[in-house]
This record gives sequence, structure tokens and C-alpha cells, in this order.
Amino acid sequence: MLAIALFFIPRKYNIPSDEELFAKQKLEQSVRGFLESKSSPLAQETEFLMAQKHWKLLIAISAIESQYCKRQLGNNCWGIGGDSDYRRYSSIRAATQDANDLIDYWQQKERWLTVEDMNCHYVQPCNPNWVKVVNKVLSELNEYEQRIGAISR
Repeated sequence: MLAIALFFIPRKYNIPSDEELFAKQKLEQSVRGFLESKSSPLAQETEFLMAQKHWKLLIAISAIESQYCKRQLGNNCWGIGGDSDYRRYSSIRAATQDANDLIDYWQQKERWLTVEDMNCHYVQPCNPNWVKVVNKVLSELNEYEQRIGAISR
């Protein structure tokens, strides 16, 4: 009987504090505002986008590949597939998930660990402006995160 009782003791879950939830909401609002300031269709998907492991990189790549998803075909804000095998998606969410999974796939193989490493592989031919823009947007998004973190402490 004791073994059965122990089975029903709830596990300890990492429940975020009110402060962490507040910081997450503030960051989401800031990122949504950032995307709205760019007239980006990604703004409508901010919550889903930020649930992705590589959300900052996804936003940054979308800046150079499709002007924050304003100039895309088939919901492909990231230029996945290039000229010869361009991918089309049923929704921005499907494209977001695929882009995130693609980055994950290559990072697990120790590739695409930096923006510089993605150049000449993700983007072809090599393009130093691609690196510059992606790093600039990543820096902006990191600043948002740091400011929100400072507020919540």
C-alpha cells in the first residue's frame, strides 16, 4: 500500500515564478512591438515564434531573407530551399517550425553554431551582408532580452 501511495506523490515541476512570467510577457510584448514596427506578418505569431528554440535567429534570418516575412512566397520567410528546391508551406507556423527544426538538425551535427558558420552553407553564395544583417538583428533582440531581464530583477 505504501508503494501505491508514493506513486501518487506529485513530481516537482519547474513552475516559473510570477517574476519570470512577468518578464516573459514583457519580452513577448517587446518582440511583438519590434515586429509590428517592421510591419511583419510574424507579429501575429509572436507567441508561437518565441516558443521555438531558435526564435531570435529565426527573426534575424527573416530580416535579410524576406524583410521580416513581408516579401516571401509560400509562407517561406527564411528562403529555405533556395532557387532549385524552394519550400512552400501551408502557414507561417509550419514554416517557422520547419526552419527551427532545420537549424536544430544542423546544430546537432556541430554546424551552423554561429551566424558566420551559416554563411556559405545556409546562404549561398557566401554573403558578408547576410552575416552583418543577421548579427545586427540578433544584437537588437539580445538587448530587448537584457533590458527585460534587468526590469524583472
